[in-house]
Amino acid sequence: MAVLRSCTSRKKRFLAVFFLLSLVSALPAFELIPHSGAGIRISSFGIPNELIDLLIYEHPTISGHAFALEYRSYGEKGPKSVFSGLYCLEYSKMSGTGYWRVEQYNKKLDSTGEISQISLTATIIMNLFPSLPVHPYIGAGIGISAASIFTEGVYTDELGTEIRDSYKANKVLPVGHIPVGLMINIASKIEIRIEGGFKNGFYFGGAVAYNFNF
Repeated sequence: MAVLRSCTSRKKRFLAVFFLLSLVSALPAFELIPHSGAGIRISSFGIPNELIDLLIYEHPTISGHAFALEYRSYGEKGPKSVFSGLYCLEYSKMSGTGYWRVEQYNKKLDSTGEISQISLTATIIMNLFPSLPVHPYIGAGIGISAASIFTEGVYTDELGTEIRDSYKANKVLPVGHIPVGLMINIASKIEIRIEGGFKNGFYFGGAVAYNFNF
């Protein structure tokens, strides 16, 4: 049984690495496109309890922030194209204080816990009325993430003694990305976005990008 679990674990890691390499291998093709840019996004971030329940048996409400590095690719009309590409490397960290129990058989810890995540995603952006300097947009994308769960606190045993304990786990997860926002195009050189959406959790923040070729 242990051998079977080990093989299954290795298979999952292999598939995750293969998916990540496939995603990254697509990036060089976009280097040939003359219309591109780069920027950053900072946002608040939180995961719905229904999604956290899939990973953690018992937990408090958690929230945090995310920071992303972005690469932008555009069509023939540059930032005024209807469709554009968004490639994102993002780090997010959330925390919460209360009762934590990762698995049902674990001791219930009264503690502060955190979930951190590094994700890589590829997203297609569709601009609505892109010729306007201020216009809305929507998008859809996929990716992969490496998530870490850590909590440390105390529990009381049958004799009433407080015992300090901790738990740490690492998981590889698929990522779905649905951005919705308002884009401000300044002379086709600077792009400012006010954006909310879903990325294995709900986020809201702002982004700025510099377009290289305009």
